[in-house]
Amino acid sequence: MNFDSLYLQRIDLMHKIIQLGLVALVFSVMAPEFCFGQPTRRMISLEISADRKAPVGTQQQWIQMLQSVGADKVISRTASPELPAVEEIKTPTMTLLKVTGFVSGRNIFLPGGKFSIRDKNGIRNLLQRLREDGATVALAEKLAFGLTAEQLVGLHEKLSKEVDFNTAGQRAGDVIKRMTAGTRMSFLYDRAATAAVNGEETVQEELKGISTGTALATVLRPLGLVLEPKREQGKELQLRILDTRSSKENWPIGWPIEKAPIEVEPKLFDTLPINIQGFPMKAAMDAIEKRAGVRFFYDQNTLAREGIELDKVKVTLQREKVSLLVAVSKLLKQSKPQLWEEIRVDENGKAFLWISTRN
Repeated sequence: MNFDSLYLQRIDLMHKIIQLGLVALVFSVMAPEFCFGQPTRRMISLEISADRKAPVGTQQQWIQMLQSVGADKVISRTASPELPAVEEIKTPTMTLLKVTGFVSGRNIFLPGGKFSIRDKNGIRNLLQRLREDGATVALAEKLAFGLTAEQLVGLHEKLSKEVDFNTAGQRAGDVIKRMTAGTRMSFLYDRAATAAVNGEETVQEELKGISTGTALATVLRPLGLVLEPKREQGKELQLRILDTRSSKENWPIGWPIEKAPIEVEPKLFDTLPINIQGFPMKAAMDAIEKRAGVRFFYDQNTLAREGIELDKVKVTLQREKVSLLVAVSKLLKQSKPQLWEEIRVDENGKAFLWISTRN
């Protein structure tokens, strides 16, 4: 799956983040389980009752089976069945998860699903998730990267830190190390990433003032690398830097805009007479970028793959009075293959123009 397909899949994720409201507020009130800290010791008590639809003796059969699926204690209740639930009771040394379920017919209903008596592994896996991650994380809907909405918001917040140093012309490995150190998160490099970080490639883009998530993804892409959040069950979140061919899902270079383009970056819609006669495309684009006061980031991987050298592509725009964005579009179409532009925003909502091909 190519980068742009992965990028488009993030639109739903961005909607989820926005719906959660103020990122900083949500992150500040997260339970410890959400915040990638030390795991909590958890004990599980499983309490089961049966309704009238359960055959005689079924509850006892379930109790015998459930004693082997990983609960610390299994209790048979004679009270009327309650809805499946989990209650967390915290102490200074541990958390007790009181799991309530009921048997109806030949199935048991637990928080997290309905199971038959033959689905011992399914129940064992559910209890293991509860033990390792806590009820809130284990039972929450998983979105991109297998993270809950709250975990994604927390990650988004950490990657919103602005890059506070100049990057253009600097060695890519040094820039990556400084960016990752600023997040105070755990990063894991595969072999390709280690080799690239130790190489002599330099960063072409000036990323000072851009959020770390977008900036880091921008630096990694020309190296053939991506940023992939990964959290294994019961463990802290890690950010993996790896070969793009090894990743199924990665952090994007910017996010889709949620408002009309003119509201996001009105300067791109300033109209003025433009007359360009056989100028190199890069020189023309640099002039428009300076006039608009908006960053232009180029998909260096795609340009290299397609053999597009912006300094050698000559462009013309004869005495037209158009908006800066329209001028950009007309100039980009003069390359072969044609380039296209898209307004994106970083994790802090700062707009930039992403330039690539449509493939």
